[in-house]
Amino acid sequence: MPQYEAFSANSEVNGRSVRSIVEGVGQFSSAYKDRALDILDNHGLPEPEVGTWYSLQSYLDAFEELADTVGPKTVVKIGSEIPNVVDWPPEVGSVEAAMSVLDDVYQMNHRGDDIGYYEFESTGDREGVMETRNAYPPELDEGLLKGTAERFSDDDAFVRIEQVEEGEPRAFEISW
Repeated sequence: MPQYEAFSANSEVNGRSVRSIVEGVGQFSSAYKDRALDILDNHGLPEPEVGTWYSLQSYLDAFEELADTVGPKTVVKIGSEIPNVVDWPPEVGSVEAAMSVLDDVYQMNHRGDDIGYYEFESTGDREGVMETRNAYPPELDEGLLKGTAERFSDDDAFVRIEQVEEGEPRAFEISW
């Protein structure tokens, strides 16, 4: 699956998701945050606003440039911030419930003909497998899954994410 290439030319992303990269790199330094804002501006996404829709390809182009600048560990961190900035259904109160509705949350923040998906299968009491198909890098998915599990798990839970399938689609084992 080509990373950083939207599956459809009409695909769009909500400004809430675009802001997540700013918040993610802002956790490291204000210089990274300023750099992220400059990169977004250079790709036609100045000061992204929640509720405004933007070209997914423009966002992916900006994200690729930022990822090349900050490296894969920071991309994981960006992904881990996404669960803190998106809206979750009010009934979500556990890791399994969050993983089960992750595709719904993704679909609320992306639109177009073919935007990809997240599909979760529980494989045990505190574990499961998430299949993903999207144009984002696997490091972003890793962070997203880890951040989601950490947000909805008990405070003492140890979250483990391991990519077990590459290509299209990808799969990650999750335990918490």
